[in-house]
Amino acid sequence: MEGAASGMTMATVLSSITEVFTAAIGWVGTIANTIASEPLLLIGVVITFVGVGIGLFSRLLHV
Repeated sequence: MEGAASGMTMATVLSSITEVFTAAIGWVGTIANTIASEPLLLIGVVITFVGVGIGLFSRLLHV
């Protein structure tokens, strides 16, 4: 068990986290481009965000 743990340094952990974060940002960019290029997807996303905004605003008013 100690042999496996010695290979994990802080540098390798940070490198792995950076790699995953970079990949996730790339995926978000791909999804955003797809949504922006398709009007039907864009309408669905806008309606969803408007619904979430109305729901949050109404909850703030009732607090």
